[in-house]
Amino acid sequence: MNMKKIAFETKEVLICECNSDEHQYLIYYGEDEFPDGQKIPMVYIHPHLITYNSFWKRVLYGIKYIFGYKTKYGAWDEFMVNPSDADKIQEIVNYLKKEKND
Repeated sequence: MNMKKIAFETKEVLICECNSDEHQYLIYYGEDEFPDGQKIPMVYIHPHLITYNSFWKRVLYGIKYIFGYKTKYGAWDEFMVNPSDADKIQEIVNYLKKEKND
């Protein structure tokens, strides 16, 4: 089995412009190290978007899930990027581009 080791150098949290702590992106970036010694810069973005529905809507959604219903549009919410987070995003872009420049 070809397992890789992930060493995250940096962790960032972006919170939506609406200032709701229910709308967050957790961003981890660092180099993925493979058994052969190869290191590749990677960024992992974990969206945390919570929407609250009534009890009965959640029950209906759960029943649909149990029976395998899938909407062709997926589940959507929104995240408004705060302009003050632009530098964090630019650092991530620069990190991913650094392999090209090396």
